[in-house]
Amino acid sequence: MKRRFPLTILSLTATFALFTVAASAQTPVAGAIPDIADLNGIEAAVSRTWSLDFEAMLVATPDLEPDDLGAGVIALRAMVLRFENGEQASAGYEAFLENIDADLLDLAQDGEAIVTDEQIDDLGDVATAVVLNTRNVDQETFFRFVLVHDGEYFFLTSALGDTSEHVTTADRLARYLVEEGEEQGEEAVFVAEGASSGGLWGFMPDDGNVLLGELIPIFDETLFPAP
Repeated sequence: MKRRFPLTILSLTATFALFTVAASAQTPVAGAIPDIADLNGIEAAVSRTWSLDFEAMLVATPDLEPDDLGAGVIALRAMVLRFENGEQASAGYEAFLENIDADLLDLAQDGEAIVTDEQIDDLGDVATAVVLNTRNVDQETFFRFVLVHDGEYFFLTSALGDTSEHVTTADRLARYLVEEGEEQGEEAVFVAEGASSGGLWGFMPDDGNVLLGELIPIFDETLFPAP
């Protein structure tokens, strides 16, 4: 089956932005994931997105074709939310889980869209994976989300790719956040291009970490409190 992927940073990040904007919107939308600012006990929330270096690829190969990208994951995203206590973090996890299926179907465009979910064992206090598989005549994509509640934290990771196996990178990223990541002090330095540090940014894997493969950080967002 022929693969077709977006060839610009704008079109790629727009897909991820749809989900984040819905979560941080000031005007709630019926059936949408909850507004992060309305989650009881939320203290802080951040997000980082990684992708292939499309700009460098297009400079090197101006006539780059979708099939030249090869197989694998083309983008990853990680969200880290900290709450006052574990009970509130659990409620945030459940609020996202209740709405994510419908929101993922809204992201699907042409073709057949199927959403499936599964429990993940031995990850945090509780964890679930939800996958959007979209198919049409000449394209198949997988968008996998992993939701994890662990103590006073709620983690949400996602991966966009060409096979169900490749997008399990979202699971490995979630496991890294839970088992290896940690807050780095109370002071955070924000760099929109994906180089923020300190505070909740300490959970994010360093550039060059093996789980990122060829992906590079492309942008950071402070989801709460509003910048």
